[in-house]
Amino acid sequence: MIRPLLTLLLLLAAQPGFGLYITDKLLAGFYAQPDAGTQPLRALSSGTPLEILERKTDFSRVRLGDNSEGWVENRFITAEKPAKVRLLELQARNAELLRRQEGHQPAATPSESSTDPPPRQSLLRENARLRSAIEQARAALAGEAGVNPGAPPQPTPETRLPLWLLPLAPLLLLLGFIGGIAFKNYRIARRAAKTGLSRAAQ
Repeated sequence: MIRPLLTLLLLLAAQPGFGLYITDKLLAGFYAQPDAGTQPLRALSSGTPLEILERKTDFSRVRLGDNSEGWVENRFITAEKPAKVRLLELQARNAELLRRQEGHQPAATPSESSTDPPPRQSLLRENARLRSAIEQARAALAGEAGVNPGAPPQPTPETRLPLWLLPLAPLLLLLGFIGGIAFKNYRIARRAAKTGLSRAAQ
C-alpha cells in the first residue's frame, strides 16, 4: 500500500513544469516563437505561475493559468517562488497566527487578574512606563540645554552654510567642466600625435 503511494508522490514531484514562476524580474516577454527578437505577445509580471510544456536552449514553451501557450526565456523561469509571492504568503500566515492567538487567549479569572496579570497586559504596562520615562528624560535633557522639547532643532552658526559660497558653487562647477574638456582634448591630441608618429615610422 505504501509503495504505490511513494511511487505516485515521486511521479508528481518529478513533473518538471508544475510549481514554476517568473523570477523577481519586473517583466518577462511572452512570445509566439522562441525568438527574443520578435515582438512579445504580452509581458508577464513577476510571480506569474506557469507550466513548462517543452524546453529548448534559451526558451521554454509554457502554459499560463488562462491556458494560453507561448515561449518565455529560460533565464526568467525559476522553481523558487519570487520574493513578492513569499512575502504575501508570509503576511497571510502571520495574520492568521495573530487571529488564532487572539482567539485562544483564556479569559482571566478574578483571582488570576489580582495576583498575576496576563503577559500581554503586563507588557503593555511596562511599555507605557518606559515611554513615560523616555519622555521625562527628553524633557530633562531639553531643560538642561534650554531648548523646547517639542520645537525642531535650530541650526547653529557652525552648521549654517556661508552665503558667499552660493554663487561660488556654479562657478566651481563650470571651471571643473571646462577643465575636464581641456584634459580630454589634451589626451586626444596626444594619442593622435602618437599614432601619427607610428604611422610615419612605418
